[in-house]
Amino acid sequence: MGRSGAVTPLENDGPPTKRRCRRQGGNWTRSGCLTCKRRRKRCDEGKPSCHNCTRLGLTCEGYSSLWTAPLGPAHQVFQNTGPVKYRGLSSSPAPSVGSTVPSEIFEQTFSAADHKSVASTPPTEQDDAFESENKDLVFVGSHQPVEAVQVASPTPSRLISHLSNLDTHYLQYHMEQGSKLLANLESDENPLRSLIIPRALSSPLLMNALCALSAVHFSNRAHYSWSAENEGANYYIDTMRGLRTTLAASQGSSVPDDAILAVSLLCKYEIVRGSVKQWAVHLDALQTLVVSRGGITQLTPDTAEFIRGLFVYANSLAKLTNRRNLLEPPLPGFDIIKPRKLDIYIGYTEEIIKTCARIADLPRLASDPLALGLEVDKIDNLLHTWTSTKTTYLVPKGITQTTLSRLRLVAESFRDAAYIYLHSVLERTYPSSLNPDRKSAHHISISKTSAISSLLARLKAHPIDKNCEFSALTFPLFIAGCETDSQDDRRFVLDMLSIVERNFGIGNVKRAKEVLGLVWGRSSKHGAAGNRKAHWVDVLDGLGWDLILA
Repeated sequence: MGRSGAVTPLENDGPPTKRRCRRQGGNWTRSGCLTCKRRRKRCDEGKPSCHNCTRLGLTCEGYSSLWTAPLGPAHQVFQNTGPVKYRGLSSSPAPSVGSTVPSEIFEQTFSAADHKSVASTPPTEQDDAFESENKDLVFVGSHQPVEAVQVASPTPSRLISHLSNLDTHYLQYHMEQGSKLLANLESDENPLRSLIIPRALSSPLLMNALCALSAVHFSNRAHYSWSAENEGANYYIDTMRGLRTTLAASQGSSVPDDAILAVSLLCKYEIVRGSVKQWAVHLDALQTLVVSRGGITQLTPDTAEFIRGLFVYANSLAKLTNRRNLLEPPLPGFDIIKPRKLDIYIGYTEEIIKTCARIADLPRLASDPLALGLEVDKIDNLLHTWTSTKTTYLVPKGITQTTLSRLRLVAESFRDAAYIYLHSVLERTYPSSLNPDRKSAHHISISKTSAISSLLARLKAHPIDKNCEFSALTFPLFIAGCETDSQDDRRFVLDMLSIVERNFGIGNVKRAKEVLGLVWGRSSKHGAAGNRKAHWVDVLDGLGWDLILA
């Protein structure tokens, strides 16, 4: 009997015999309907709906391309509709220190994150004025793809017998390439290797989170590999299921460090993917988990050091674009960890990014001019007296003087960016301060034009290369691009952002370039009409994006 089980009698005389016959149906083609493609079934391509869908009572989704109507950057498509597949939890015992975790907190925190949203799509709005006025400006972003980077896939060593081939592939990619590009400082003590990898080898939960991050980063650098992106989504979903299981098992005890590290990697996953929504869910969950443990000092020392740097960096920069409310201090015990190593995210910029978070709060003082003036003076003094040697740090092993020079260059660029950001916030709060004799310029020692010129001149003198310290320059380049009116400056900013995107594979850089295109387009349109130019914060508000520039 054939695979179909059909029996066909011969028309000639003699006893009936059996022969194989293929089940009749439409030939498989690439032009079948979307529903059949998703089900991996042959489609008869009937119009307006295929007969397969009609017969089975399914909604035929038609024959357009999967990519002709891309979903929005914040669209949520993944839901947990099936039973949880148990893949095992970490064998490491949960720490005995800390308080218990209320289950209702995490039901609320993680329910919104129980999905994988598709890659962000460029804004669809195009301004004719921008196109005509900037016709000589090569825009790399939503208009043109960045040149593909040839990424060699590491050959799995299979030395770790309990991991699958796919696990080993992404673990090895992370060890050889990803961990060096997903930090702002590379050293022999990079915790993305020295901390994360050993713990992931004994924790399926953390291994899934690591592989999710590694897969989406590989996808970006391999010119948006669909298979790697899809594999990253699967690891992401498995991580979310594992987190729910771990949190449910932790009722009455402390949440283990591995769960906290897994959430931190999911936050990085969304930033690398270019999310404009979901990273905030994970960042809030990270804060909730650490608070439930009784503060940062209740974690193991190496975990506490890693989480502190990531949270201070991401939460401070997040506040610049979506005005997040920071706790003071952000998490209990953050300032107790001393002496400090140069952090892989913060480097020498900690005081600068915390000052930028203070700048983000200035609009709240708009109704009290005296308080606003005093705060602006304090901020200006902090920026004016800042030096990269103001705080003493322990230097990790493997750091050269050349590396330290690049870190100082990045920090000085952040100081210029903070001045630009300060002017930008005050100009939006008080539009009349566009007059150089009014409030913002009167209280600030360095003008916006001087800060932009200083920043861009420094980067022209020290071009961005593949050293990972330069991956932190997204915010300085973005704010300079938003505030400059010079076409040459805009061209340079886009070129530098494209280099950052190509060299380091961080998806939020692409989002930043898309926002710049809209800001410039709307500014050109408003300028032609004689109106005040569009402000980048208003553009973000219109898009509904929580852009993060970490």
